[in-house]
Amino acid sequence: MPLLSNPEDVIGRRFDFIIAGGGTAGLVLANRLSENPDVSVIVLEAGNAHVDDPIILSPTGWVPQLFNSEYEWGLQSTPQPHSLDQRLFEFRSGKGLGGSSSINCLVYLKPHRADIDAFEKLGNPGWNWENYQKYSKKAESVHAPVPPVRQFRPTYNHDDVGHDGPLPVSFCPIASGVEYPLQKGLSELGIETISTGFGGETAGTYKALASLHPVKMTRTDSANAYLFPVIDRPNLQVLTGALVTKVVTSGDEATGLTADAVEFEHGGKFYQVLCAKDVILSAGAIKSPQILELSGIGDRSILEPLGIETKLDLPTIGTNTQDHFTCTGPAYELRDGNDIITGELIADPDFRGNLKDPYKEIEGPLPLVMSGYAFFPLHKAAANAQELIDKISAKINDEASPYSAGLREVYHVQLELLKDEDVPDVEIMVVPFSVIPMGPAGRAYVNVPPVLSRPFSRGTVHINSADPLAPPVIDPHIFEEDIDMEIITAGFKVSRAAAQFSPYKDIIAREVKPGPDVVTDDQIKEHIKSHVGTVWHMVGSCSMLPRDKGGVVDAKLKVYGTNNIRVVDLSILPILVSTHPQATVYAVAEQGDIIKADHM
Repeated sequence: MPLLSNPEDVIGRRFDFIIAGGGTAGLVLANRLSENPDVSVIVLEAGNAHVDDPIILSPTGWVPQLFNSEYEWGLQSTPQPHSLDQRLFEFRSGKGLGGSSSINCLVYLKPHRADIDAFEKLGNPGWNWENYQKYSKKAESVHAPVPPVRQFRPTYNHDDVGHDGPLPVSFCPIASGVEYPLQKGLSELGIETISTGFGGETAGTYKALASLHPVKMTRTDSANAYLFPVIDRPNLQVLTGALVTKVVTSGDEATGLTADAVEFEHGGKFYQVLCAKDVILSAGAIKSPQILELSGIGDRSILEPLGIETKLDLPTIGTNTQDHFTCTGPAYELRDGNDIITGELIADPDFRGNLKDPYKEIEGPLPLVMSGYAFFPLHKAAANAQELIDKISAKINDEASPYSAGLREVYHVQLELLKDEDVPDVEIMVVPFSVIPMGPAGRAYVNVPPVLSRPFSRGTVHINSADPLAPPVIDPHIFEEDIDMEIITAGFKVSRAAAQFSPYKDIIAREVKPGPDVVTDDQIKEHIKSHVGTVWHMVGSCSMLPRDKGGVVDAKLKVYGTNNIRVVDLSILPILVSTHPQATVYAVAEQGDIIKADHM
């Protein structure tokens, strides 16, 4: 059992670094900062420790974790007027050591180099693809794949990935049997299988890596990779069940606010730990802005009606949020006799027993993760791509449009990405799990939905209560910008079109969602509106941008107007990357060695 702290070990003590949030980024920082034995570090995590939790360790454990308050916060959006019936949307955010790295779907993908270079273009020196790869490789230890039984083969360049980092990463040896036929169908549409997707060029189809131990076949996360191996360091304290409620500051806007302490709730009581150097918020894109606003740092017009004294008027906190939008479908019932493996089938002990022979090299339990992905630009998906680009360009450039000067500048960089025919705008993923019933039990089903990679719609997350236990108000503004619906509709049609070609069409018995009666663009859009959701990849709420462009933190991750408050998590990304962001969180946290350099 790792050595965790008790409240009496830490209350009233002074620490050099206080990390609010023991999630993906927070535990990377805890490890790296405590490498120096002369500094003291404390992690305050609201959730439980979950040490050796079999649900977390299981590669399919994310299914029973869904909407389980032991593992996630159970947050909801406001009603969304651009969805059918003004739906509310669930937002998954990890709670407990490991954070979202302990509840995600294990997908480990790197973005396109242009996604990361966009950060530097927006005024953040050093935040570019070369540094991304440097820090990503520092985090990961990619292991050679087990020889595949199926035709869906892992391919990558050895030099594109790291091999000595704390986080074991591997290719899942088992696939559903849908991935390779889908690749062949997409190739008929000009979307080719590529030899590597981990070196900065991601357009095409390929097999994803997973945060999966290559021998044990269990989930790897920031807790078991970064924290537990060093938990016995005498200069590192970790307190679970500790909800950070605010940062206690002194000073003013003229001299800059200084974080003197962090207040937290534990067991119904409120305590403080004192700060000698920096307070680092790593509570995620929903909770980090909430902590800042509860601390009196944010939009005066939001704080003062709640009775919170404004210590620093920074109205951009909680704005510029973005997330990957997706939907249910196209989804299919699959034919018998094609060696299909789905999450429901592999849960059957008899089915697993029959799989052991072809996968005899696997020593641990048989895993199944989502590993089939395709990424492609709008130009590959829509014949009217240029017309759509011209339309959104005209709107952004129209001085009468309701965009701030800062957002307009961010949009111009985002437009460059949209115009680039080598940079993906849409994703298709193979989901061999039925989170909701697709049809009669005992059959094999697969969902092959599109994902909008880089939405133009911008949302917000703000407090509406001074009570730190009250959830924040999340408004993602789904489909507020028309182009988002156009892009995801184009992606939906590509996914469906691939099913016209063998061998993909040969394994499909029937389309179950939306079904053959949904044909026209208007019908597809109505289906998407009624089945839309996010992929729980929110970014942007504490954007790393120049202050006059809407920034919350600078390129050294320090909150503007403060002397020693930093944010290190996905909330700092000013533009959403065009792939699943787990690898990006690790890279961002490793690049947090900026903090170490500032205190040398």
